[in-house]
Amino acid sequence: MSPSPRHGRFPKILKLKHFEVNKFTLYDLRMPPYSTRKALSSDLNFLTQVHHTTLKQYVEKIWHWEESIQDEFVKREFETGRIEIIQAGNTDFGYLHLAKTEEKVQIVNILILPEHQGKGLGTTIIKDLIAKTKSANMTLELGVFKINTKAKSLYEKLGFKTFNETKTHYQMRI
Repeated sequence: MSPSPRHGRFPKILKLKHFEVNKFTLYDLRMPPYSTRKALSSDLNFLTQVHHTTLKQYVEKIWHWEESIQDEFVKREFETGRIEIIQAGNTDFGYLHLAKTEEKVQIVNILILPEHQGKGLGTTIIKDLIAKTKSANMTLELGVFKINTKAKSLYEKLGFKTFNETKTHYQMRI
């Protein structure tokens, strides 16, 4: 006998009609619309938290993690004036650092806090960047740690191709 709502093996939500279940599922899994805003000096602690939380596992394996060096890196990155805080609703999820020339846009960093990863936010942002750069006849480039296979796989699914590599990174473009 297959499980059914009558036998109590499914959550109550599955007692809804099929189309209602689908509507609920689609709504529940959708990432809320995001926005970006220029990072302010008051965001420096948040930027540091995001940087440390998302990159420590890779930097530790490749080089050596030294907190003071990483703190200085975040400060220098902030001082470029090109950092955007990624938000959805009233929640800050991470940050985006882009470098632009006439011919290309470089994703220097797209960092999303781990508790907000895997929900489609990064994919949506990158798809938007792909669309914007294509419409402007520009190239979109990024670098990804070789040991970050999850991110590399995502970029490949989105159409990025490796055009160069260093000891630690793949350089990709679309």
